[in-house]
Amino acid sequence: MTQQHSAKVSPIKQWSPIWVVPVAAVLIGLWMLYNHYQQQGALLTLYTSDAEGIVAGKTQIKSRSVDVGQVVSVELSDDLKQVIVKARMKPAITALLNADSQFWVVKPQVGRGGITGLNTLLSGVYIELQPGDSEEPQLQHQLLDTPPVAPADAPGIRVQLSTAESGGLAVGDPVLYRGYEVGTVEQSEFDLSARRNLYRLYIREPFDVLVSENVRFWLSSGFSVDLSAEGLQVDVGSATTLLSGGVSFDVMQGWQPGRAIKDGTEFQLFPNKQSIQDGLYSEFVEYLLFFDESVRGLKAGAPVEYRGVRVGTVTRVPFFFAVDKPFEISQQQGIPILIRIEVGRLYENLTLAQLRVELDKAVARGMHGTLKTGNLLTGALYIDLDINQDPNIDTSQQTQRLVLSQSAGYAMLPTARSGLSNIEQKVLMALDKINNLPVEQLLVQSERTMQSTEAMMQNANKMIAQLEAFIGSAQMQQLPAQLQQSLQELQRMLAGLSPGAPAYDRLNGNLQTLDQVLRELQPVLQTLNQQSNALIFDASTATDPEPKRAKP
Repeated sequence: MTQQHSAKVSPIKQWSPIWVVPVAAVLIGLWMLYNHYQQQGALLTLYTSDAEGIVAGKTQIKSRSVDVGQVVSVELSDDLKQVIVKARMKPAITALLNADSQFWVVKPQVGRGGITGLNTLLSGVYIELQPGDSEEPQLQHQLLDTPPVAPADAPGIRVQLSTAESGGLAVGDPVLYRGYEVGTVEQSEFDLSARRNLYRLYIREPFDVLVSENVRFWLSSGFSVDLSAEGLQVDVGSATTLLSGGVSFDVMQGWQPGRAIKDGTEFQLFPNKQSIQDGLYSEFVEYLLFFDESVRGLKAGAPVEYRGVRVGTVTRVPFFFAVDKPFEISQQQGIPILIRIEVGRLYENLTLAQLRVELDKAVARGMHGTLKTGNLLTGALYIDLDINQDPNIDTSQQTQRLVLSQSAGYAMLPTARSGLSNIEQKVLMALDKINNLPVEQLLVQSERTMQSTEAMMQNANKMIAQLEAFIGSAQMQQLPAQLQQSLQELQRMLAGLSPGAPAYDRLNGNLQTLDQVLRELQPVLQTLNQQSNALIFDASTATDPEPKRAKP
């Protein structure tokens, strides 16, 4: 039987070199892992409403066409209302991620400047980074829907505009100064709480010095036509505003520019330049007028003129104040119209108190208002003031209107009918008189007259027929010959009485004899005239009268 021997085991007292390999591998792995995280950079989070074209692991983040990061994940938020895009940025780009940094998706777009982003048709969309100049680091940003108009650190100035009107401005619309483009609209939004449109404008350097505290902004529609009581006004802007509109600003005529403003100053946006001019007259005196004629064509904003010079504006048409029966009052007293006489439209250095005194004196001298046509094409009306006393003013009715206006809290201005209304009233009165005429009696009498005239015409026709028959008879036919024969005989008889004819000589001799007899009878007639009985008694011869001698 063989004898078995057991192995002799003894502990190793020296470290084996074989362990160098796994230790080195672990150290190299830890170093590589540290180096990998050290070179990754910051993790950026972007929020957007739509992730169209953004792909995790493919979509790049660029700044000035240089890759600065890559999208690592695209997922929905917990409330499913927006998209969360996470991107790993390069380490050297961390300093560019601050509060003013802006991100947007670059893709093919058609805008006012033409077609942009065509290079993304093959490579796909990418996210553009526009660094800001803020010192506050920020790794969460909103992904913009459209590219910003200008960088946040761009030289220039930004102002805020607000308006309650429907502005119609869009991002990218031009900002004009006297027709020259100096900036752009870079933000447009609507404030639900204030119910106003809000806009942010960027005005680039060096034109930012044009924006001072006294500038005013208004909409430039490109082409506008205003056909009102003041006439036809046509405003044509530049080619850019004709296509898209814009906003203009300037200092009003006669104003000083004022001090420079700070970035972010808020201004009011006016619908047009004319509304700015009208808004300058903040001091005025209001009057209430009652017109007992049609006010069709008179609108709020219509001018109030004094002998051709505008002195105020129509405020409300009609002005139904707090009364129990407004329509009954309108029927009895007239349509109430509220106007204002503006201080700034008169001469300079006139205070509101002085204007009230002047107007009271003018009303006392007979100032009144009348409606006149300002535009024949549109029928627009305006109010004309005059100081001459008008005979068409009803003083008793004006007294009633004065009480009514005082109850409404406004001073009353007398009114009179316009010339056209007077003509219309006279025409209506003439028509009323014509309507009140006894037309039926006149028609009956006219009918009787026509019947009498017809009977007379029949009798005249019979008379004419008889006259024609008489003229056509044989006796009338022989009448010319007999008349001619009578004329011939008369001619022969007159020829016998002509000088040289025997009958003429005898007649002449007889006339001479008669004349001699008459001369011989003159003494007899004179004696009979002195003594009527001389034919019976002898006539005594009267002595001739002797003149009396003069007294001694």
